[in-house]
Amino acid sequence: MRRIAVNKQYWLLLVVCLVVLYLPQLLTVYASEEAFHQELTAPQGQKPLVVFYSRTGKTKIVASALAKRYSCDIEEIQSTEERTGIMGAFTCVLDQLLDRDDQILPYNKELSNYNPIILATPIWLGKLSSPIRTFIKQTGLKDKEVYLALTFNGRLTEEKEKLLIEALAAQGITPRGIYKIITKEKTEEDIVKDLNRQLEDKPVRIAISGSM
Repeated sequence: MRRIAVNKQYWLLLVVCLVVLYLPQLLTVYASEEAFHQELTAPQGQKPLVVFYSRTGKTKIVASALAKRYSCDIEEIQSTEERTGIMGAFTCVLDQLLDRDDQILPYNKELSNYNPIILATPIWLGKLSSPIRTFIKQTGLKDKEVYLALTFNGRLTEEKEKLLIEALAAQGITPRGIYKIITKEKTEEDIVKDLNRQLEDKPVRIAISGSM
């Protein structure tokens, strides 16, 4: 009988040790699966929306990849300004230097049905493009979870990024994630790969409760 009691104590001790050793790992796996589930599952009446402006088509590639990844709606912001060619580029530069708002066409989506909002926009002279800036001013996104997908040819310095974030903060917006994609001399495949790599590291969170 004593031998049986010792065996029971041994097995009980072994079980306790296994629980202590492997419980943290099991909890980590569960948390990872839960985060993945939250990334892909939208609450009823609240799903992600990708809003984008694209002058040359590079940002549209990013926006389309985001919409595909999250199986969500997409809204293109369209400017009434002529922005193609050399004169169009000159207009973009003036908008940034003078901090001018754009004249954008009415958009179709009812934003109250969407959360988070993923903004895809080119960076012009270190600032959000004027069509997207105008969209933000007109809509007010301070009650939304906002993510930024920024495209540019050169580089976005830390100082410029800080000023960009401060400008958004003045409108009550704190980005939950910022994805920076250099598009110069890159193919569509390269652009999408870069975006997806960043999303793997910092996924867009879609909480079941509707909040982060």
